[in-house]
Amino acid sequence: MSSSAGERKGYEAFGSFHTPPPAALFTSDNAMPDLPDPSTFLPDAQLEDRLLFPKGKSDVDALAVIQSNQKHFTIDLTRWTYLNHGAFGGPTRFGMRVANAWREFAEQQPLLFNDRFLFPYVVQSIKALAKELRLKDAEELVLLPNATAGLHAVLSSVLQQTTAEDPVVVCFSTRYGAVRKMLQDAENQLMGLHVHEEPLTLEESYDDDAVLRRLETALAQYDKTKIALVVVDHITSNTGVVLPVERIVQTCRAHDVPVLVDGAHGLFNLDLDLSTINADYYVGNCHKWFASPKGAAFLHVNKHHGVAATRKAEIAPRVISHGFFDGYQSAFMWQGLQDYSPWLALPKCIEYWHHQDISRCRSYMHLLIQEATELLYMSWRMADALEQAKTFPAHKRHAMRLVRLPSTTIFGVPTNCTTQANTSADAKHIQDTLHHVHRIEVPVKCIEGQLYARISGHVYNHLGQYERLAQAIQPAQ
Repeated sequence: MSSSAGERKGYEAFGSFHTPPPAALFTSDNAMPDLPDPSTFLPDAQLEDRLLFPKGKSDVDALAVIQSNQKHFTIDLTRWTYLNHGAFGGPTRFGMRVANAWREFAEQQPLLFNDRFLFPYVVQSIKALAKELRLKDAEELVLLPNATAGLHAVLSSVLQQTTAEDPVVVCFSTRYGAVRKMLQDAENQLMGLHVHEEPLTLEESYDDDAVLRRLETALAQYDKTKIALVVVDHITSNTGVVLPVERIVQTCRAHDVPVLVDGAHGLFNLDLDLSTINADYYVGNCHKWFASPKGAAFLHVNKHHGVAATRKAEIAPRVISHGFFDGYQSAFMWQGLQDYSPWLALPKCIEYWHHQDISRCRSYMHLLIQEATELLYMSWRMADALEQAKTFPAHKRHAMRLVRLPSTTIFGVPTNCTTQANTSADAKHIQDTLHHVHRIEVPVKCIEGQLYARISGHVYNHLGQYERLAQAIQPAQ
């Protein structure tokens, strides 16, 4: 007996997934007409209470205002003075509810979800984030579990495909610690690879022209055909300094050298426009300042402009699964079964922050850190540092800042702003004491032999929290 069904089709996507291939999902909004509408099972961002902000330092209700904002976050701010959002972020309660709703939906019928629904939903998330990052081609953007995965993917892929003898990777001494380990591993694996780490002092990093001079110095030492990649931070992790990435990209482009930007601290903290930055590769996190549930990050590969487009290096993840060899999107979209809810929560998280007015939130965070820096230096009677802080360049201001600790004895540790005698052990002791004794969560850094607190500020922070830090570290009279 013959079947009355139409012509049978084989699998269109990779493996045995019952969806169209990712390319079709990007080009057609109707590729999956029977896909359930997420709005039927996800919370509505428009129904969330609005964040409130003080009218100024003199606002007598400032504390109450910010405490109302604290209810939007999962961090226990009743027990902790939390000044370290820049470390691992901290999700909004709304974002967590969205992610949990996705988990519930996925587990109602796991095969239906993963086989037939997952990829179309992931593409919706990529499109939403691409729009937020001001990218014209969403297919250039892939999602990741964290920024480290993206950095490793680019470094490994570029170096595996380089044709240069004795290739070179250029970075600054301020690079993220994990990047140095990736490069160390690459040196062990690739014969002849040389990592040029250009020294960049803290003082130099605050001077954009000095940063560019350092970069030019490094690039001038090698034939441009030997430089496989330049790796730079958008905001340095250890020191919290915004680097001039647009100018860095332009300089690298003039030398015909591709550049990878580690933008782990960029999204939401800065008004991020990847089309304007125009880097060959840009990696960022969503869980930090954007405060989405942990497990969401992104990689943008500039396939139409720049050096990477002409060198045509194929960027692939370090995990090989069914999507490998089926194109850029497929390789990254499926790296084995995982909890995809942080990725799928992104459109609603974007909606939530627009509901809260992103520009207003960012302005508050930047202003708060400026005022907190001045407050600490004033409390610690550091007049010279206070005057420098007041004239800190506007384009360098963001939601994180190094604040030098005063010359005194702090929890048994002698400190001196005019010498370079302190160590990372001193920094750890002070940070541990603040944590265990004062319940203040703030990283203490030893930079060039001097000690600094790296303070962060988000919409749940207020000046009173930095006053607690000032009082905990009070120089002798």
